[in-house]
Amino acid sequence: MRTLELATSWGTLRIAGGSRAGEGSVLLLPQLRLALDAGRPLRALVPMVHVVVSHGHADHLLGLAAWASQRQLQMLPPGTVYLAEGIAQEVEELLALHARLERGSPYGVRVVPVRAGETVPLRRDFALRFFATTHWTDTLGCCLLWRRRRLRPEYAHLTAQALQRARQAGEEIAEETAVPLLAYTADTGPELFQRESWLASAEVLVTECTFLRGEDRERARRWGHLHLEDLALLAPGLANRHLVVGHLSGRHTVAEGDATILATLGPLFAGSLHSLNADWP
Repeated sequence: MRTLELATSWGTLRIAGGSRAGEGSVLLLPQLRLALDAGRPLRALVPMVHVVVSHGHADHLLGLAAWASQRQLQMLPPGTVYLAEGIAQEVEELLALHARLERGSPYGVRVVPVRAGETVPLRRDFALRFFATTHWTDTLGCCLLWRRRRLRPEYAHLTAQALQRARQAGEEIAEETAVPLLAYTADTGPELFQRESWLASAEVLVTECTFLRGEDRERARRWGHLHLEDLALLAPGLANRHLVVGHLSGRHTVAEGDATILATLGPLFAGSLHSLNADWP
């Protein structure tokens, strides 16, 4: 796995995981006990309490049953899975089948179907908002929203004593804002960025870059993936602090892919560029 320490307005956001098209994508946010996809049965996945499954392809949910099983074995609470309505029943059946195969009790995982546009609370200061991507099968991306309270602008000039008097008088001196801290597109084509223009302003954008060669442009289009040339067109307009790419095709080595992506996007993207491409054993 790779580990990133990313500076954000919330503080240092830690990301661990890896991604390889067809082999496995796992994005862990250990500070929030949150996994975005569970495409490999990793030991580091087990402590995650919340798992988002973007879609039903094996390289994005292959580790889900192992996660549920290990949490049960280690006597941890069952955890919660968020996923699209269209695959909720099959995933419940998948988990039930694995539990029966182990000749044990049901895992007890809470499966929560969600729709594009829906927001669910993660904890008091964080929520997840879901959106549809443009992959070839129904796929949900998600945005990690940081819910913070801040002083209303009209009160910013007041002293501490004046603010206290305003509060005692029943005035609402603070307001809640939702900061898009991290956006995860999972598998998607470039059309998503036209439809969801806010993606360009999330502090951390985690997306894919599956194909690099010119002859693979049509393949990328047909299967709803991003080509390096797509990201090269998008990069100058991205205002993200961090751009994290993964899901590299097996047609490329990770070293080759990372070098090509950095050389192409580095001069075009104003923020920090990172890779989660992994050579899974």
